[in-house]
Amino acid sequence: MDRTVREARDRGYTETLFGRRRNIPELASTNYRIRQAGERQAMNAGIQGLAADIFKVALVKVDRSLEQAGVASRLVLQVHDEVILEVPPDEREQVQELVLDGMHGAADLRVPLAVNVSWGETWCDAKG
Repeated sequence: MDRTVREARDRGYTETLFGRRRNIPELASTNYRIRQAGERQAMNAGIQGLAADIFKVALVKVDRSLEQAGVASRLVLQVHDEVILEVPPDEREQVQELVLDGMHGAADLRVPLAVNVSWGETWCDAKG
């Protein structure tokens, strides 16, 4: 964490593994509290930014897979780390496989990407 903050202070930004940069001007502030906030941002930005990058890649992969498969199912909404799809009952098995493949294959990391699928007539039902 100290190295991450040092590098961010030197460069003025953090960078995710995908190369996306986030400027953190607070690190150069003369105000101690603002500078501390910048340090916390620098510590979190790499992990949170990478998670956001991976999720965006996964969404694109899932959307393309659905389109290529010619199914009626569609992405409807992203809520934080969840994706909501409308899926006709007869496509559930096929779409589940497409979603799991797209989500798992979004990034090649040393740790597996955990993905859960649930079904319901409403989002509330699916969250169970």
